[in-house]
Amino acid sequence: MTVVGVDSAGTASGIEDHLITADLVTAHMDKLVADAEAVCGKAPDVLVNCAGVSVDTPAEDLRRPEIERVLAVNLVAPIELSIAVGRHMLERGYGRIVNITSIHGRAGAIGCLPYDASKAGLDNATRTMATEWSRRGVLVNAVAPGFVRTAMCTDERLAQPWFTDGYVASGRLPLGRAATPDEIARPVAWLASRENTYITGQVVYADGGLYGTF
Repeated sequence: MTVVGVDSAGTASGIEDHLITADLVTAHMDKLVADAEAVCGKAPDVLVNCAGVSVDTPAEDLRRPEIERVLAVNLVAPIELSIAVGRHMLERGYGRIVNITSIHGRAGAIGCLPYDASKAGLDNATRTMATEWSRRGVLVNAVAPGFVRTAMCTDERLAQPWFTDGYVASGRLPLGRAATPDEIARPVAWLASRENTYITGQVVYADGGLYGTF
């Protein structure tokens, strides 16, 4: 489960952090929710599914363990955790779920077969959960980033020709740069907040315009 506020921004905002660690491939989701309830005093009313893994392997070289691991973390775990948390949200008549998907959910890329499939699946799972739960007070959306400066997409990697020439110089990335984590967090935070009262079942592309050219 992802914890909000482990950085200085979270500390400055007065958010109290509680860390619960788990392997999402093997975790029992109901126990995770119970652990969170024990620490926080209630079951979560907001869930952001943002764990993700990938493999850079040509399709013909993939083996079942690689495929299963990516699907387990990126697709099965967020669905199972959403169901476990969603039951409590439905009992209260209120909840917000935001799934972090990807531009890869709508278009394929070389070497990314399990990742692309997992993100496309999570996009549609988002829509289905929203269809089932929205009238009962639980709004479900997704945010789909493009390139984001993280440990998986470092400055060193973004300085290579595949990005500088293939996306920036070519105009395929209209804003011409990768996002910062904060630029992804802001729409996530709003969709997860009480200010969001009418948006549900949507995939919001926070990708610097990449959706139009990818």
